[in-house]
Amino acid sequence: MSGICFSNEKKYNFFFHLFKALVILSLFWVAPSVLYAQVPCASRDFRTFSLYIENDVFAGDDDQYTNGLKLTWSRYGLSELPEDAWAHRWLYPVVKRLGFSSPDSEKALTFSIGQNMYTPRDIEETQLIRDDRPYAGVTYIEIGFHRKLDNHMHTLGLCAGIVGPHSYAEQLQTYGHALLSSDDTNGWDHQLEDEPVMCVIYDYKQKIFASNINAGIGGDAIFNTGGGIGNVRTFYNIGMMMRYGWNVPNDCGNFPIQPATCFNAELKQSTCDEKRNRFGVHLFLSGGGQAVLHDIFLDGNTFRDSHSVDKKPFVGVFMGGIGLVTGRVKTVFAYVARTKSFETQQNLEVFGSINFSFQY
Repeated sequence: MSGICFSNEKKYNFFFHLFKALVILSLFWVAPSVLYAQVPCASRDFRTFSLYIENDVFAGDDDQYTNGLKLTWSRYGLSELPEDAWAHRWLYPVVKRLGFSSPDSEKALTFSIGQNMYTPRDIEETQLIRDDRPYAGVTYIEIGFHRKLDNHMHTLGLCAGIVGPHSYAEQLQTYGHALLSSDDTNGWDHQLEDEPVMCVIYDYKQKIFASNINAGIGGDAIFNTGGGIGNVRTFYNIGMMMRYGWNVPNDCGNFPIQPATCFNAELKQSTCDEKRNRFGVHLFLSGGGQAVLHDIFLDGNTFRDSHSVDKKPFVGVFMGGIGLVTGRVKTVFAYVARTKSFETQQNLEVFGSINFSFQY
């Protein structure tokens, strides 16, 4: 889905068919999770596939941050950095100096591909809307290194991609609108120009409280902080998440799409299979803030003239939702609200998200 605006009838049909697809998909995923449940922990490292979808249609809106898609493959339970990880191996000399090969920690590697899409409020207007955000899309790849201990995780990520027409965000949104007979988007001629982008990210998450994790009724509180430097975004963030429910998983929670955060593996010593064949459900709430020094999606192109708006230096991000765990499958539904990110923005930025993770 890509920034799609529906009539009420189409919206209800969309959500009905989406719900059916999710139920069917979950049934197919539960079966392999049970088959894997008898394999001993020590016999292999673990791998996770995650699909993360964010779209404002889930919140009944159609502007600002309008669509995000991220696919992540992770490999964890590693005592050493593996030599067969060709995408990551070239950075081993750097990450080892930064402590990511410490013998007292479990290592994990991630590889992601993703695309984010941004549009102004009036997507039918053909002329440049000077007081609203630029049309923009970014398509990127990301590699991540994770160092996990019993109650916290350090993450270092490197993200590289392209902003502009060759991100193919326009084509994806146009195809999505045509597929669902939605309103045309007419302003992509004013999108940001092509620009290679890169960002280095550090992220830290720590459980500051935990009770009965994976053991019936319980909950936890997760502190997170970090930041990134690059021509796509330069920022610092800090926040807190609280979860409560039945068999809350021993991972680091669920956060909106941004570099180096989409990783759902459990923390050290919690990957044993006797905990994998369980059902769990939990509710969560999170809140945080970001100090933003640079944002190409608001500031415009770095090296070329383009449309831009005056961004706000601080943004609040709030999220709430529900997580379901069945064996090796985790599904999370969330609603996200962000405070205004530029001076002439009329409303809060709201969107919904769905995250599937399958551990194998």
